[in-house]
Amino acid sequence: MSREFALPGTRPRWAPDRVVDVEHIKLVLDLDPAGRKVAGTASLTVKVLAAATRYVDLDAVELAISRVAIADRDLSYRHDGRRLRIDLGAARPIGERLTLDITYGGSPRRGLYFIQPDAGYPDKPVQVWSQGQDEDSRYWFPCFDAPHEKATSEVIVTVPRDFFALSNGELIDDKITGERRTLHWRLDVPHSCYLVTLAAGQLGTIEERWRDVVVTYHATPGREAEVRRTVGRTPRMLEHFSATFGVDYPYSRYAQVFVADFIFGGMENTTATTLTDSVLLDERAAIDYDVESLVAHELAHQWFGDLVTCRDWGEGWLNEGFATYSEYVWREHCDGRDAADLELEEWAEAYFGEDSARYRRTIATKLFDEPIDIFDHHLYEKGGRVLHMLRTLLGDDAFWSAIRHYLGKHRLGVVETRDLARAVEEATGKVVDWFFAQWVIDGAGHPELSVEMTWEADAGRAVVTVSQTQKVDATTPLFRLPTTLRFRVGDADLDTAIEIDDVRHRFYVPLTSEPTQMLFDPGRALLAEVKTDKPEPVWIGELTGATLATDRIAAATALARKGGAKVTAALVASMSADAFWAVRGAAAAGLGAIRSEAARDALIRALATETHPRARRAIVKALGDFTRDDKAAAAIADIVERGDASYFVEAEACLALGRTRSPKAAELLPKASERPSFTDVIRQHAWRGLAEARADGLVPLLLTGTAWGRPSQGRRAAANALAQLIRGRRDQGARDVRERLEELLGDRDFRVQAAAIEALNTVGDPSSIPALRRTVERELDGRLRRRAREVIRDLENGAAASGDARRLRDDVDELRTQLGTLRDRLDRLEAPTGEAEAEKKSKKPKDKDKRKKK
Repeated sequence: MSREFALPGTRPRWAPDRVVDVEHIKLVLDLDPAGRKVAGTASLTVKVLAAATRYVDLDAVELAISRVAIADRDLSYRHDGRRLRIDLGAARPIGERLTLDITYGGSPRRGLYFIQPDAGYPDKPVQVWSQGQDEDSRYWFPCFDAPHEKATSEVIVTVPRDFFALSNGELIDDKITGERRTLHWRLDVPHSCYLVTLAAGQLGTIEERWRDVVVTYHATPGREAEVRRTVGRTPRMLEHFSATFGVDYPYSRYAQVFVADFIFGGMENTTATTLTDSVLLDERAAIDYDVESLVAHELAHQWFGDLVTCRDWGEGWLNEGFATYSEYVWREHCDGRDAADLELEEWAEAYFGEDSARYRRTIATKLFDEPIDIFDHHLYEKGGRVLHMLRTLLGDDAFWSAIRHYLGKHRLGVVETRDLARAVEEATGKVVDWFFAQWVIDGAGHPELSVEMTWEADAGRAVVTVSQTQKVDATTPLFRLPTTLRFRVGDADLDTAIEIDDVRHRFYVPLTSEPTQMLFDPGRALLAEVKTDKPEPVWIGELTGATLATDRIAAATALARKGGAKVTAALVASMSADAFWAVRGAAAAGLGAIRSEAARDALIRALATETHPRARRAIVKALGDFTRDDKAAAAIADIVERGDASYFVEAEACLALGRTRSPKAAELLPKASERPSFTDVIRQHAWRGLAEARADGLVPLLLTGTAWGRPSQGRRAAANALAQLIRGRRDQGARDVRERLEELLGDRDFRVQAAAIEALNTVGDPSSIPALRRTVERELDGRLRRRAREVIRDLENGAAASGDARRLRDDVDELRTQLGTLRDRLDRLEAPTGEAEAEKKSKKPKDKDKRKKK
């Protein structure tokens, strides 16, 4: 059930007033990496906007301000640790230009991060890097920290001699004096101050060109092959986005720098994206994994977010929704629509999960405590899906014409949702206010649809009944949904446009003969939860022959809920014959859901012949659905023991083995957990598999897995596994684990802290509330504070699941296994007489006795 997004005490947040326009930011800085200090001068050139302006207020958090001056003339100021009020000495007229020179220093706890090796991680590099979004630039230089203020910038930074330092724009100067090196960067295109960047350390450089644009990649020396493997297609992305968006890449350089311990996946600083070095691909990882969605996302921000920027954070979807949708645009271009459509399904799953388990909100909102609160699946994934629906509504030509107009009209400016709506109208003539009202501004949630599709042979027509079943309230509307019906008649797809705008509609579509496929919303463009009822042969027809892979995948999922010999045969055929690996994987998942002996045996055979690693991973995962099945467990255990060319197949096997509850899990998974792997993925899945197996004596092993010095991803997985093991328990052993999870709330690794909060939510013990409250009080990261407050609320309300939930899940698994066995027996009874007799004769009395004993 969705909860209110706004927590108690939340008030609307609006863009702050500006009495001056900041035209240029110049930072002259000296970095002390060993001392974790920065010192220097921030010079802000401003133009007076408001009449009789005497005071200028800036953001400057936890910085020591030692002097403020204009042209070497001291000014009075007051600094309370968060806000810096500067007295200009007299009222200044509109249009007057001033340069405020602010001398300061500090040891920032946010905004600028100092990375160093320690006893736990002795090989960690020494680095300094910034992260300004959303409102953290104020922690490392005085500024007007709001996205609707744009200025040109320059950074002159002095670092140790063996360091390289990257910032925005062009490198103007680079000189060495003794043991220090000074680099001067300048960007003459206005941008918001959260996009001002600095990354310094022992960094190597790879340089390429796209047209006249210098393209560089920076990482710790020795990782050049990984860098090229990870971001090598950047020039191709620049070409495709420039052509598709209708605006050439708007800057003279584009850099990507990989840093340690980055607190996001990436950050789109203007001309200089920062990326976490944990995504650098080794050769084995690249077999079946890439991070091109991340690379494309951050690159697309150079247009959507940097060149054209949301006016305030409540409109942040105009940055993040477009960048997210650009992931689809790139995937569609390089790998085809079928591959791109998989991303749409992943986005929908992420958004639906957040909507059902955490909260429901409008995409554009002013109601939040901190901007970071709304950087969620509504902003990113739902925002991307909304743009895909807009593209489907308008058609490709009109959609991209509108986007070109939007970027051209608002270049270097700031925007709200209504600006996008007006751009669409001006470029296409289409008034789409209703669309943005229901999906972005006023409406929350999404449609829940019940669809029934039948064929009336006497009338020669298909009948389609569509009902909106979602609860309509003050925020969740009755939706207006233009979409399409598609029928396969003979070899042709026949499309019929329809529109749903009421509680219930019935459509009659005359056809020349009975269709073999009947699709509602082909391609699944609508962001909706849809339950469809149609004849089984039609589902099978769609599984075997629907034009789009996403519709074949949907058919596999639907057929799995039906089961039976015909369905099993159709899924087995699809698993071996479909041209697209994801459809083969979906068929495997369907067979796992059916859980019959025939399904299991088909999966084991497919495991021996399937060559695509992503399809193999799906097959392994499906075999994990066969709880307490020795044959399934043996096939999985073989992969765990001997390994696989793919990290991810091997990792999935670890988890799947645990899910079978096989005794082999306790024997094999601790050994597997010691194997090094990309992002520690094998260890992560081995820990999860052990939790699923419920093996005895796991707690000491998993507690060791949370220790400082182990890979971060594995530590997080160990915390989650511990939580699963003690969920709902209140004994002394569970208390010891809970207290360890509470200790991790204060860990030096942000992501481990976040994992600890989720683990305590899983445990569901209200005794954790005081520790969570301390997290809310002490932590600077708004993501940790927000999530801790949500978990506190749920624990106080008794919403967290207990041990009964785990037992219920186990019971459901057991029932599903029994259902698979019953399906096998039913299929045998329904088999042709000869087959049934042969089956009866093959059963020996001792087999029956064994079944009775079981």
